[in-house]
Amino acid sequence: DALGAFKLYDLDNDGYITRDEMLNIVDAIYQMVGNTVELPEEENTPEKRVDRIFAMMDKVRDQRHLRREFQEGSKADPSIVQALSLYDG
Repeated sequence: DALGAFKLYDLDNDGYITRDEMLNIVDAIYQMVGNTVELPEEENTPEKRVDRIFAMMDKVRDQRHLRREFQEGSKADPSIVQALSLYDG
């Protein structure tokens, strides 16, 4: 769920997800799946994926996500939460 995913991304538990925190997790996911998943050109690196997520979710353009922004963005792109199921277990 989005709240559980938020907590996984919020590595320092400060109530925000920064680009670096998200990049940390997305990089770990990409390393785990390796070449088993064919990714589109615009998402074929962790940096590209995080940039895309931030472009979509960071409505106030402060380079971090609040829980509300994250939950709304997760509804628009459920893969943000689904990818964590690989990371979380």
